[in-house]
Amino acid sequence: MNGDVSEKPSRNWAERTYQKFLPAAENLPADKRRTWVYFKLWPNFAFDVYPDQVDIMQWLPVTPTTCLVREIGYARPDASREMRVARYCNWRINRQVNAEDTVLIQRVQDGMATGSYRVGPLAAGEVALRSFGKRMRALIPESGQPAPPAAGWSRQAARG
Repeated sequence: MNGDVSEKPSRNWAERTYQKFLPAAENLPADKRRTWVYFKLWPNFAFDVYPDQVDIMQWLPVTPTTCLVREIGYARPDASREMRVARYCNWRINRQVNAEDTVLIQRVQDGMATGSYRVGPLAAGEVALRSFGKRMRALIPESGQPAPPAAGWSRQAARG
């Protein structure tokens, strides 16, 4: 997936500041100097390639409802004020997105814990999440059922 940094100033101050201060990354082709590119490696690894840095993430299941997220960023040496501001804003933008995702995930987990939970639609813009769900349903058909499977279903399926 990829997306270009818009030329239209954002209403979000961190995004607007990133737009303003992001210096031209001369090491990148001209058409990629204002593009964010995401590589998602099934099932739990991602590279986010930005003009200012590369972010590597891994999600490790801890329990059936929680995971540990490991994340680190790497960048070419550049101590200029513009690059420091751009990198700060990049992390701030991504922390905000991660906080929004955490709230969404918690709401889904809370809903799944109720007897009334049902599979629902995902927004068309959730490309990676839709792809992940499609793969999960192909590998674990029970995950696509309208209601949770009976207790113990996974042990029975493993004996198969």
